Amino acid sequence: MDLRELAVVFFKRFKAAFDDELQFIFRRFTHHWLLWILPLLIFVLIGNIFSQGVLYDLPVGVVDQDKSVLSKTIIRDLNAGAHANIIDYEDSLNQAEKSLAKANIYALLYIPPNFEADVLAGRQPTPIFYYNALYYSAGLYSIMDYSGLIAQLNSELRILLAAKAGLAIPKLVQANLNYDGLFNASGNSMYFQQFSAMVHLIQLFVVALTIHVLGKLPRKTRLSYPFILGKLAPYTLWYTMLLIFEIALLVLYSQARVSGNPFSMLIVGFFYVIAAQSLGILLFTFTRSIIDAYSFIGLLVGLALTYSGVVVPELSMPWIARFISSIEPLTYALNKLFDLFLRHASLLSVVKTCLILSSYPIIITFLVRKRLVKRLILEGTS
Repeated sequence: MDLRELAVVFFKRFKAAFDDELQFIFRRFTHHWLLWILPLLIFVLIGNIFSQGVLYDLPVGVVDQDKSVLSKTIIRDLNAGAHANIIDYEDSLNQAEKSLAKANIYALLYIPPNFEADVLAGRQPTPIFYYNALYYSAGLYSIMDYSGLIAQLNSELRILLAAKAGLAIPKLVQANLNYDGLFNASGNSMYFQQFSAMVHLIQLFVVALTIHVLGKLPRKTRLSYPFILGKLAPYTLWYTMLLIFEIALLVLYSQARVSGNPFSMLIVGFFYVIAAQSLGILLFTFTRSIIDAYSFIGLLVGLALTYSGVVVPELSMPWIARFISSIEPLTYALNKLFDLFLRHASLLSVVKTCLILSSYPIIITFLVRKRLVKRLILEGTS
């Protein structure tokens, strides 16, 4: 049989399985839960959790041992900002540190004695402002207004100090900053986390449904790779469109601007779903039962969430964690989808990501080529 005949036979078997599965895709109650009820329900729940967009009025402790006009000005202006809600601990630094450790406050500002006098004398005193790193988002947002406040005070005081010293201050260059609301972790981490969680959870449902479909294949049907791919193909298309639909809802809800090509998101999403399905095939093939395969989904999802850059920035990981991150399809899909929001990503970079994602089904097909059909037969006789 030549290559053309093999292709024709492959297509016929694939189409027959595809058409057969398409008739039953919404006739199974489990499919409704995995295809749209749970994904959309969790999407709404995540949207409500992050509905505030940015964290405001976070409790911040202050220990002011200077009690000067300048120190009170810093505290008042910090409290007037959007993110910090000041709690005065008077001179009780020890009590403030205990509150920070217990997460009763997320950050602590300490102003040393003689702060104003040292500033006016040009001795550059250092107020200490640190946050509880165990609460990364809350701690980071609680100190967000501080750098701008200090920069403003520096610009005002340098003129005063220079005038007292009889020095001329050169005029600084005026810089204008234009910022649009994107899915940018540095600009709005809430939207980034919501976007990341949505992409991440799609993988969970794809893997779970892939295992479910493989476990429910007809026992008397002749099993082959075209047949298996045809059975999974309707769900590939469905989850791709579901991912794009949720991204569109998120964009409309947050009024984000998409800099890249939306069609590229569709292509990346398609290959991402295929990569996730191949992981489901891998789990099903190398486990003894469907229950065992389901039990490993938690491990897979946990690794993907931890090492894809969602929880911990990839550049801050040790080399072994970066290696694990490099073998997760979520890492490549999330980075490229995120990249398409922020900038006009080139077609070459999109193609590169799709080629990386397409390597997962190719490699996994090579790994399971001898075992998958036997595993399906074993499942059918059990």
